[in-house]
Amino acid sequence: MVRSLPEPPEAGVVNALRFGTDTVRFLEGIQARFEDGTAVSIPGRPPLVVLTGPDLVAEALERPDDFPRVPAGGAAAMIAENGLVQSEGDLWAQQRSIVAPAFGGRQVTAYANTTGRRIHERAARWAENGTHGTDLHRQMTSLTVRVASEIILGTDIGKARADQFHEWMRIAGEEFEFGLETVLPEWVPTPTSQEFREAATGIRELSEELIDRRREALAAGDEPEHTDMLTMLLRAEDDPDIEYPDNQIRDEVATFLIAGHETTALSLTYTLSLLSRNPDARERVRAEAVEVLGGGPPTHDDLVDLEYTKRAYREALRLYPPAWAVFRRANGDAELGEYVIEDGSAIVMPLWTIHRDSRYFENPGAFDPDRWGRRDPKRVAAYRPFSSGPHACIGQGFAMAGATLVLARLVRDFDIDVSETALDDLRLTPTLRPADGVPATITPVR
Repeated sequence: MVRSLPEPPEAGVVNALRFGTDTVRFLEGIQARFEDGTAVSIPGRPPLVVLTGPDLVAEALERPDDFPRVPAGGAAAMIAENGLVQSEGDLWAQQRSIVAPAFGGRQVTAYANTTGRRIHERAARWAENGTHGTDLHRQMTSLTVRVASEIILGTDIGKARADQFHEWMRIAGEEFEFGLETVLPEWVPTPTSQEFREAATGIRELSEELIDRRREALAAGDEPEHTDMLTMLLRAEDDPDIEYPDNQIRDEVATFLIAGHETTALSLTYTLSLLSRNPDARERVRAEAVEVLGGGPPTHDDLVDLEYTKRAYREALRLYPPAWAVFRRANGDAELGEYVIEDGSAIVMPLWTIHRDSRYFENPGAFDPDRWGRRDPKRVAAYRPFSSGPHACIGQGFAMAGATLVLARLVRDFDIDVSETALDDLRLTPTLRPADGVPATITPVR
């Protein structure tokens, strides 16, 4: 017999305020108190459902018809409304089938090799600079957005555009940060800043520029060496069975400019910060890289022998998942496990707290890459940094390959040191972002 999820003992308005003003602490309390989850009554809104049990999370993510993604609206719709990470149903299925080949095995190899070439070039510049300070997050953003634009969209946007994109993402992060407006009644207007409007316009205009550039190249017979996602989208326009909504290709380009780089940039930032805090682990990554990497750029062929580096990256994804929560909504009253979820409920699946729950991970607060030698990450239900189900991250193969090579190449030749407090001020937006960058000192060691 199905039943409702339990409610926290405090009044709904109190919980709403706690969720809006101190989200992490509120979710940590819910994770500790409820094995499966809770339904929080919020005045003027459908219930807020927080799922804390891995089995319920897995089931919800496998059922997109009952628990679809939250449609883009408000400020988010100013950037993209129907990209692959927002769309549902037939449109999502159409777009996924078109772009999936752009994320297959050959493309993963191309992505890894391009990442290896670019990090090799950047490492050479760092070595020339000697010991110096930098913003680690900005550096990783500049690297990953250029690789993503080259491999996914067929065009390197260049350093200046990459730096501008980092600034646009900073502004967007401030606009989308969780706060009281998250739990206000839905009829309360939430204005957007002029700075964000300009950033959104910039992202759209850059997307349109990349589309125009690719159209011109294809019309001139310039075939890409590796068939990229944008080329696939443009060629599908000639398919009589494909009908794009207005601005669909622009939405996809804007979406993948963001999604194709942001989580990888953040995860690299967090992994390098954790290695700074854990020098023994850093030395093991370095020793492995010295043994595996040659004198030139790292390549896809090196990945098979960078096993400990992969473990370190997976462990950072556990402790600091860039996609810190997965969000869904209930499409009608729906049974989930032994519970019924009310129609319209806003569903939060907080990977941040599930990944740190001692019921699922031994010594969960410790950075222990070797736990992924003892356990197969694919068989740990509580571990899903790339989500799961039909809407699992299409680029997770890119992320694992590229990040592993970046970590190996940088740690081999540099001590990248950040302060113990560098990750203390993280902001909850759709991703987990540093508030003011991550200052780091780069010191060559070879």
